Amino acid sequence: MMNDEQLPARPSKRHRGRNILALAAAVVVVAALASIATIALLRNVTLSSQLAAADARAANAVSAAQAAAQKDYAARTAALNQQGATLNQKSLAIAAEVGELKANTIRAEGTYLVGHDIKSGTWHTAGDGHVSGGLCRYVVHGSANSSGPGIYFDGPETLNLSGAYALEISGICTWIREP
Repeated sequence: MMNDEQLPARPSKRHRGRNILALAAAVVVVAALASIATIALLRNVTLSSQLAAADARAANAVSAAQAAAQKDYAARTAALNQQGATLNQKSLAIAAEVGELKANTIRAEGTYLVGHDIKSGTWHTAGDGHVSGGLCRYVVHGSANSSGPGIYFDGPETLNLSGAYALEISGICTWIREP
């Protein structure tokens, strides 16, 4: 137990006033620090929400841009596919025309069976135009065992091979079947 002598002396009014002022100052400082901390937390929350909103806007913009790019890509791909199909059709038409030209043109010497190697009908040549210095020649064969006379020429010639068995040509003349 403590006796009265051991108890600390009561502070004087002056000391009590200072202690109260010091305590009040401490309370004001703590309150000010608490206010500052609250403001900082509120700013942090506000900035975080603003950052989240900005992130969401950016994500939406990226999604919209990707969707637009995919739509544009699909449209361009469809257009290219259409152009490719058109070009394929034109290519087939050209190939058919080239094949028709080849089937209706004779450029090499040889014997051509009518209906097998060449088509029946009327064939024409302009001759060689005196380019080779020689003459072109043709023979129309009526059957496998018979042939007509060999005709030498250097100008235009036209033959009707309807009913003929074969056509034999020599020289550098190009023969074209008339449509």
